[in-house]
Amino acid sequence: MKKLGLLIAMILCVTIGGVYATWTYTQNTDVADESVNKSLNLTGVEYVGSYGTYDVNVDGLTLKIDPKPGTTHTTSLVADGEIVITFTPNSVAPQAVKDGAVASTYQFTLSNANWLYEGKNVVELKHTGTHDITWTKQGDGTFVYVLSASAVAEHITLTEFNLDTKAKYDAYNTILGAGAIRLTVSDGITTPATPQA
Repeated sequence: MKKLGLLIAMILCVTIGGVYATWTYTQNTDVADESVNKSLNLTGVEYVGSYGTYDVNVDGLTLKIDPKPGTTHTTSLVADGEIVITFTPNSVAPQAVKDGAVASTYQFTLSNANWLYEGKNVVELKHTGTHDITWTKQGDGTFVYVLSASAVAEHITLTEFNLDTKAKYDAYNTILGAGAIRLTVSDGITTPATPQA
């Protein structure tokens, strides 16, 4: 009987040791603080008597920075979702605009040319020029162009940083709030701003 009891105890030790490689315990009562950066944006603008209006909906796109696969602390960009750009023709616009929209482009820029962490650019843009939009007419008379997350990510190079301490994580997160990636949609015609009196 003693041999059987010893055998069962050995099997239990192998099972517990084999299933759980390490046991993790909380070390202290400090819950890690979390700060999230969110840009503020103005609502849309419309000129009276123009050919129509643009609506750029970025609500469906998320750009997050996660540890690079195979690492625990190296920054890596993860993009998911899409951007939906809509052109709505004015009811009094010429028929050609109602039938085919207006020639339009999109362009990515950075809101902060000095967006640096540890002396290096946080983000660099691969394609800084304008890109033509190919509209798809909808049943309600609007025109839509969709930019997938993968298409957006092709424009962005996130510099890799090793955030191997919480202090570095916090400092990097603070720097992220100092800049943004801006998307501009244009018909190529710029109306000068009216000077303030």
